[in-house]
Amino acid sequence: MSASLELGYLTHVGGLASPRDAYRDTIALAVAAEEAGYSSFWVAQHHNSEAQGYLPSPFVLLAAIAQATGRIRLGTAVVAVGLEDPRRVAEDAAVLDALSGERLELGIGAGSDPAATALFGADHEHRHADCADALDELCDILGGITLVPDAPGLLDRMWWATGSARGVDAAAERGLGVISGRPQGAAPDLERYWGRSAGIPRVALSRLVRAGEPAEEVAARLRADPAVAWASTLLIQTQPTRTDLAGHLRTLATGARAVTLTAERMASGAARPAGWAA
Repeated sequence: MSASLELGYLTHVGGLASPRDAYRDTIALAVAAEEAGYSSFWVAQHHNSEAQGYLPSPFVLLAAIAQATGRIRLGTAVVAVGLEDPRRVAEDAAVLDALSGERLELGIGAGSDPAATALFGADHEHRHADCADALDELCDILGGITLVPDAPGLLDRMWWATGSARGVDAAAERGLGVISGRPQGAAPDLERYWGRSAGIPRVALSRLVRAGEPAEEVAARLRADPAVAWASTLLIQTQPTRTDLAGHLRTLATGARAVTLTAERMASGAARPAGWAA
């Protein structure tokens, strides 16, 4: 591990206006994140307006963002892959990866909304097994010879969003990155992941920042969070979800400042979580 955290921004693509306005504002937000020095920008997939999100098709919006940006990596956090055709996901991801200059970070998960699962005629109680099966098929397609266009390196930029010890271990076994939003208790599982991953360990830790919260308060919370010691990327997301563009822009600045303060304190040895290595 390193005391240097990459910084990403995660949005649920909601807002106070129309979906069209939310898409436009999300593109502007991604441009601002790139200008502010963020390493990655992530969008959540929602069906049926779950969590008041407007985006069922993340690859489409990320393609527009790819044309408006030049450096920042573009992530899905996450595609509910058990509700999708794995070949369709692979093809859409491959096109986006080619279009963006291999900037896609492909995050998948089981999905948490029973209403969305019902829309696709699936059994919500089986979503974790369905996700694992679809993920394995997706990996086979991405690594095969029938995918057009091919997506070199995309398998090394795949992430599994999970809040369970079993899910973390499954991601380690497959050599995938882990996206964790667990507010408490994640550190032991993430520590074990670093020692067991079949690939290069990657942990994206998602943390909420309240709209208007001072950077010093965010930094203090991060310093006290033992899971931060095992993160390679910190994903900032604004709370509440339905925040306007101005609110997101304020959180962008707050997140960058908070991570700088956190790194400075940890580098000096102050309030360093267990397991942190400078």
